[in-house]
Amino acid sequence: MNKIFFIILLIVGIFSFAVTSVYAEQVFKVLNVIDGDTIQVDVRGNKEVVRLLGIDTPESVDPRKSVQCFAKEAANKMKSFVQGKSVILVDEKITQGNRDKYERLLRYVYLPDSVRTFVNGEMVKQGYAFSYKQYPTKMLNKFNNFEEYAREHNFGLWGSCPLNITPTKKPILKTNSNPVYIAPTKQYIVPTSTSTSNSNSVGLGGGFTCSGKTKCGQMTSCAEAQFYLNSCGVSRLDGDKDGVPCETLCR
Repeated sequence: MNKIFFIILLIVGIFSFAVTSVYAEQVFKVLNVIDGDTIQVDVRGNKEVVRLLGIDTPESVDPRKSVQCFAKEAANKMKSFVQGKSVILVDEKITQGNRDKYERLLRYVYLPDSVRTFVNGEMVKQGYAFSYKQYPTKMLNKFNNFEEYAREHNFGLWGSCPLNITPTKKPILKTNSNPVYIAPTKQYIVPTSTSTSNSNSVGLGGGFTCSGKTKCGQMTSCAEAQFYLNSCGVSRLDGDKDGVPCETLCR
C-alpha cells in the first residue's frame, strides 16, 4: 500500500513539474507598449521587441510619418490589454519565420487568463487594428472575419477615420481539401497630410495629382506612393508585385 501511494505521489510530482516548466517557458512579462501592434517583453532576461502577427495599426512612432488617425487610440487599447501583465507568445515559424527584417519577434499574443484572450484578434475585432493582408498567416481568414465584423458595426477606426474602398488582391489559401478564395474587402487607408515645393503635384485625390514622378526616391510619403501606384499606374513603384509600393516608406 505504501509503495502504491509513493508511486502516485511521484507521478503527481513529475506532472506538476512538467506543467510548471511549460508555463514558465511560455509566459513573459510585458515591459513596454511601443504602439498598437508592437510591444516589448522580457524573454529570459533579454528585452525583446515583439511584432504582433496578422494585424496592423495606424502609425504613431515612425519618425518619417505623421501620427495617423486612431494611432493613439490603438496604442492605448494595447496598453489596456497587456501593460504591466504577463503574456503567452506563440510563433508561426512555418509561414512567417521567427523574426522580421527589423529583428522583432513575430508572435501571436495571448493573456494567461481563464478564457486565454487572443490579443491580436481582439484588436482587429474591436476596430483598433486591421487584418494585415500583405503577409498572410494561417489565421488570415479569421482576421478578415474580425475586420468585417468591426467594419459592419463601425467599431473603432472604422467609425472614426476616413475610408477608401479599393479592390485588393487576396491570396489563395491552401487547405486540406480545396483552395479557398477570400473575397476582396475594403481597406483602411490612413489619412496623411503632405507638403511639397512643387505646386503642380498638389491637387485632388488626397492632396496629390499625377505629375510625372516615377521613382520611390521622389515620394514624400507612403500615401503619395500609394496614389502614384493606384491612381497614376506607376507600376515600377511595386517591384515585387505585392500591392505595396516603396516598401522603405510603406513598411
